[in-house]
Amino acid sequence: MSKNIVFLILLILFSCEEKEKPNDAIGNISITGIQLIDPTLFPSGRITAQNVWKHNFQNEITILFESSSGESFSLNILPNDFRTPYNISLPIGEYNVSSERVNQLFSEILPIRINQEITVSPGLQSLNLKATSDFGLFTITNRNLGNKEPELMSSINKLSQRADFYYIYAQKEQHLTLQIHLSDNKSFFKSNWKVESFTHQHLDLVKSTQPSENIAFAPTDFKLNQEFIRLHPNGIPMALTPTVLSDLPASQNETSGLAYIQNRLFSTNDGGNSNEIFELNPETGEVLRSIKVENASNIDWEDLAQSDTHLFIGDFGNNGGTRKDLTVLKIRITDLLVNSEVEAARITFTYSDQTDFSGNGGNHNFDCEAFFFWGNSLHLFSKNRLDQKTKHYTLDPNSFPAIAMQSGVFDVGGLITAASITSEGNAVLLGYQDLGLTSESFVWLFSNYSGQSFFSGKANQIILGSPIFLSQTEGIAFEKDGVVFISGERISFGNQGVPARISKIDFTGLF
Repeated sequence: MSKNIVFLILLILFSCEEKEKPNDAIGNISITGIQLIDPTLFPSGRITAQNVWKHNFQNEITILFESSSGESFSLNILPNDFRTPYNISLPIGEYNVSSERVNQLFSEILPIRINQEITVSPGLQSLNLKATSDFGLFTITNRNLGNKEPELMSSINKLSQRADFYYIYAQKEQHLTLQIHLSDNKSFFKSNWKVESFTHQHLDLVKSTQPSENIAFAPTDFKLNQEFIRLHPNGIPMALTPTVLSDLPASQNETSGLAYIQNRLFSTNDGGNSNEIFELNPETGEVLRSIKVENASNIDWEDLAQSDTHLFIGDFGNNGGTRKDLTVLKIRITDLLVNSEVEAARITFTYSDQTDFSGNGGNHNFDCEAFFFWGNSLHLFSKNRLDQKTKHYTLDPNSFPAIAMQSGVFDVGGLITAASITSEGNAVLLGYQDLGLTSESFVWLFSNYSGQSFFSGKANQIILGSPIFLSQTEGIAFEKDGVVFISGERISFGNQGVPARISKIDFTGLF
């Protein structure tokens, strides 16, 4: 055998032997799944519930492996399908594993991104990708709704539908408004949602005959905020939650009345405070300026009302029930808008049905903290400490002195503290229950009434929530038809307390 043939045989044997040895410089990565990781480290937990929401991701993601030495490798995966693992061979070493961020605000699927560090070692190793997201999830149960789908008012995007739910994913820090149509196909309400990443906001409309817990979700990888809104028999919500815009400055600790005039918000404090009207920033509650009422003192200013030409201050707070100097102050709006000092005309009045001024130890029905202007008259609504009802009085703003004529009674189940009315004649009374720590603030909505008999038409009560959240609700004013500002005075618990606050809520579609 020639030397060349022997050399060739040895070369072939040597090459085969080298192929059979593992390459210590290469590692094989097998991607077996994706795990959602909340950057705030919300602990996952599974509880017994009917529903566990399963996220759908992008149809395809490109995973980029970048080594510490600057080399890069890529692998396309289908993140919704791990029936077969995805494999890639990489030189051993340290890698950053990442994917591109999705550039959109709304989505039918949950956009995710990968960003983690791995060490590639020789041999085969499994990798579970760790994914995070800038998105939160909103769902609403498809029951007790009208024929029209819920609408996302802040975008042209539509909600998607899955099984018994409407839903949408939205990027964090957005303030979204959803218009939800009710089963009578006439009424609707708006729900405001501030998006938080890794948060599932679920809304369920529940009739009194339905249990709320049968649509319960288990909090898995997303923090769950689940809200059940009970419905009156006519389909109107029994409770809605205002959006707190801001705490108010200390000068507004006893805010008692609001008026919204030519896109400007005005407030006053109640008895014992200065004789000033304050202009507030409607979004932050910051005091922009103050206007002194030169020829009046603040005995007990309790509410503001307005006509096209005048602002009215109700100096008719009457805690003891003994006052004989009840007054409405009347100020020109043209003066209010430009001057730092104004003068007021005085409308003194008495109640047509009050003959006893003893006050009955404060347990009486002749206190008042609420009024509005409508149909050339002022309309006052009493704060009945004795029977938790309210009496409606009409008062001529051009009569000096005047008699407030009683024209109706309504059982509001609490203490009325403010009133307002839209240009269309939809009226709202604000109040709270006098039940100590279990008290709740509420509104009554009145519409479709006859003449000025506000209690003769459609009436619905909506609970707003605890004064611990809203403060003690004392002022209300329509920004526009349906949308109201609500102010609340400070509540003190010794050295602790709830600050004065300003809130906002939309009742459009519920009148």
